[in-house]
Amino acid sequence: MLINLTPVIPSPGSLKWADVFKNVSITGDQDIPINKRGSGVKRLILLNFFRAEAERRRNESAATADMIYAIEEPETSQHPSHQSQLIEAFKALAQANNTQIMLTTHSPAIVKLLDFEHLKLIQNNPDKEVIDVERNNLPYPSLNEVNFVAFNEANDEYHNELYGYIESEGRLSDYKTGKTMMSYVKIKQNGTTATEQKILSEYIRHQIHHPENTHNARYTKPQLHQSITDMRVFIQSQMI
Repeated sequence: MLINLTPVIPSPGSLKWADVFKNVSITGDQDIPINKRGSGVKRLILLNFFRAEAERRRNESAATADMIYAIEEPETSQHPSHQSQLIEAFKALAQANNTQIMLTTHSPAIVKLLDFEHLKLIQNNPDKEVIDVERNNLPYPSLNEVNFVAFNEANDEYHNELYGYIESEGRLSDYKTGKTMMSYVKIKQNGTTATEQKILSEYIRHQIHHPENTHNARYTKPQLHQSITDMRVFIQSQMI
């Protein structure tokens, strides 16, 4: 991680004023020039430069001046830990008076770092409709659900949430009714195996919770997406 930045400015006598900015540079830790660093480090420095410049201009104008930070895809070229630090810094900065932070992202990881009230979905249509994030497909806030709706991201966590909700509501038998079965090899406590018939959602759920069982073909991304879609449709139908 980059800790210190040091400007490298030659002595005035050695400067050629026609090329003065070519001779001025910034180095980081171990005297490594910034232009030799990766794009992630360069982007972090640039983001913080703009932040400092915006703060300077606000202080020079008036303490009540409005300030809007508009940053596109802050996750670009950033390590996950740096992404988390950036978002926490933006959230803290947004608490300042007359300050608003606007981020655009295609990253589900960034969405998970934000609170529901921070999120807006922009529809890709001629009207560019801005939609508040809904909390009510599940009866509790789920950022996995936001990621599925916004980015079409199907993941194990969201599958577990949906399956667990249907099970806790005592509707698993209703959900399974009429669905196609597939063979699943179960490992018994005595180490022997038995073949059972499971619906797709149940098949995936068992694979998520029992990774040690290697007797079954791993479910595919399309299967995971289909199972999540089936459970969402079922849950929504129960809310009518």
